[in-house]
Amino acid sequence: MGLIGFVIAPLYYVNTVSFLPPLLFLKRPVRWLETITRHRGNVSFGPNFAYALCVKRIREQDMAGLDLSTWRVAGCGAEPIRADNLRAFAEKFAPVGFDEKAFVCSYGMAESTLAVSFSALGTGLQTDSVDGETLWKEGKAVPVPADSDGASALVQCGSAFEGHEIAVFASDDAESARPLGDREVGELRLRGPSVMPGYFNDPDMTKEAFAGGWLRTGDLGYLAEGKVYICGRSKEVIIVNGRNYYPQDLEWEASRVSGVRKGNVIAFGTMKPHNDRERVVIAFETGASDEQEKQALKGEVRRVVQQAMGLTVDDVVAVGMGVLPKTSSGKLQRSKTRELYENGELLIRSSSRDGDRLDAAKEFAKSQINYFRHAIFRGRGG
Repeated sequence: MGLIGFVIAPLYYVNTVSFLPPLLFLKRPVRWLETITRHRGNVSFGPNFAYALCVKRIREQDMAGLDLSTWRVAGCGAEPIRADNLRAFAEKFAPVGFDEKAFVCSYGMAESTLAVSFSALGTGLQTDSVDGETLWKEGKAVPVPADSDGASALVQCGSAFEGHEIAVFASDDAESARPLGDREVGELRLRGPSVMPGYFNDPDMTKEAFAGGWLRTGDLGYLAEGKVYICGRSKEVIIVNGRNYYPQDLEWEASRVSGVRKGNVIAFGTMKPHNDRERVVIAFETGASDEQEKQALKGEVRRVVQQAMGLTVDDVVAVGMGVLPKTSSGKLQRSKTRELYENGELLIRSSSRDGDRLDAAKEFAKSQINYFRHAIFRGRGG
């Protein structure tokens, strides 16, 4: 997203672009909106968690002086998009000029360098309300009224990028011979001029990446009237008693529990330690230090998920703030968390946060130095 959309594209079109160090945003999210205000910015993209962090961390007094009325393309991509997060952002920042119609929801991947689909400009957030039970159990997106019991809202990510194709196939369709119909969930596959020919010097990985000339994305989703809807990653789907559960749904429900850090929850399935069936695990960050309080939170997470999804959670892990592994841009790492859990290292990390803090401090200092270096040289006309 950053390299193609905001480094190469501005150079090609000779546009002005402003950059912020990621850690600066994570520390003080309002800097993103202040930068848009200061430069009268009109195009800026961020992942779902960035919009959620702004809602959570930006206070009313921080909004004085913000003007987001020039922001005509507020892109969202790079991770599963939650409609409630974007709606909350639009509601909070409407008083300072943000227009909900600026939202452009997108889907992309490096192997398709970069865009796969975009929602149409000026249409804002569009969702598809489907029956959650049928979606999870049968892999079919059956439309239902948004206020129905068990309704799930999936965000529309638009149509295929110009000159490209998107289709949905069963995961075991090795030749991409039989595309699935509208509203049938399967693996999204791509082909077109932006799709890579293969992985450099890795013929085995290249062969695994394609099926009958189509690039296998590993993402589960469906098409409805040509529009893309993402359900989750095929490797991350949790299967219990023949029914598919998407970890994002479990994480969303767990995040509703007071005391659980919103946006800092990871759900995953594991065959360990007994290797007889897939077990459901939810790990979350919390500021609670009292063990009794942690136990109460874990019990409430179990109850909320059971009530919302009819799923029994096998294990709930409460860890301190900043313990769950994240990428350098702040995105949670599901597979890494599962690995740490299976190796018995996840809880150990919670007692070694001083080292994590030191590493984070070093990275933040580095980002601050780069920021001020840029400001100084720009001030000299460099």
